Amino acid sequence: MEIIIENLKNDEIIEFSRLTDKVFDEFVGKDYSEEGKKTFKEFTNEKAIIERINNNQFFVAKYKNNIIGIMEIRNKDHISLFFVLKEFHGKSIGRKLFEYYIKIIKENNNGIKTITVNSSFYGEKIYKALGFIKMQEAQEKDGIKYIPMEYKIKHKMAKEETRQPSVAGAS
Repeated sequence: MEIIIENLKNDEIIEFSRLTDKVFDEFVGKDYSEEGKKTFKEFTNEKAIIERINNNQFFVAKYKNNIIGIMEIRNKDHISLFFVLKEFHGKSIGRKLFEYYIKIIKENNNGIKTITVNSSFYGEKIYKALGFIKMQEAQEKDGIKYIPMEYKIKHKMAKEETRQPSVAGAS
């Protein structure tokens, strides 16, 4: 299955918003109060995304030119939104989006060492599988229930010389 990861285009904002709401309704929203659902929907509507598009990073995973997964990054180091359509769960789409984001961080060499996320209850095991650790117990703000988590970026160290020095006269 050929998956393409790229930046969100302006003409894809509606599709991005709809995918986010669909996956939220299926998997996350059941843990939220009515206030939380309203807060979330206000954050993910087209107008709100348009307001954030120039300040945040938005990535999409596409299969056959359709968006099947999304990711929004705030302040270059916080995952605000991260969703994959149900029919693509278990196919490493989320991992591909996350690895694309990590690659960008490393290429930009901007000193980011930690990525944070306020995970939904549903997403906690997914983030753990990506290497995130729980930082605090579950919290709630404006009806949004979440678990603060973080990921430490592993920057490659320069390869050390592994050859043994030659000894004069040895054969």
